[in-house]
Amino acid sequence: MNVYHTDFLQDIHNHGACLSSRDVYLHNSHNSDGENPGVEYKMASSFIKNMTTLDKKSQDDITVHMHSIGGEWSDGMAIFDAVRLCKSKVTMIIYGQAESMSSVILQSADERIMTANSYFMLHYGSTGIQGDHNSVHNWLKFEEYICDVMFNIYAKRAYKGHFFKEKYGGKKENIQKVVSWLKRKLKSGDWYMNPTDAVYYGFADRII
Repeated sequence: MNVYHTDFLQDIHNHGACLSSRDVYLHNSHNSDGENPGVEYKMASSFIKNMTTLDKKSQDDITVHMHSIGGEWSDGMAIFDAVRLCKSKVTMIIYGQAESMSSVILQSADERIMTANSYFMLHYGSTGIQGDHNSVHNWLKFEEYICDVMFNIYAKRAYKGHFFKEKYGGKKENIQKVVSWLKRKLKSGDWYMNPTDAVYYGFADRII
């Protein structure tokens, strides 16, 4: 292996990105307990540095390769915003699964691609807040806001999908109807989709 290829691989493994190819790798690392923490602070901070660096270098296309389970809302939204702030076109390719927070992150990309054997899942998420009565009550109110943000993120991309285009005409003014439909759908629990269904409902653009 020549020096170029060695440096190329070291960039990817050490930093999760390659400047020359403009590829970013968004994935989890197991913690000291051997468990996969999902989307968390280290993952988000590394990703933000990579995306900012690439976007400042040029406005050529960036490809994000994501293999991630769900995780923390705040860290996931930091990743989401980092993609949305990019001036470069961002294509995101899903490996394995786009579930929970990673399914939200997928919606930030200009082009959303799923691999043939991946799956998509969205749900209301879960909470583990502790504290006094007032603090818990305040957090639950804030979680309602988080859910509204999440459903609007899904709906703003899904309303152009084949299913909702047929149902509501694919018009921007009908996004809130899509939000209401999604809220009713998720009352039955986690919603799993294969790549074909994810594209049909407008949560992804195509399959490779």
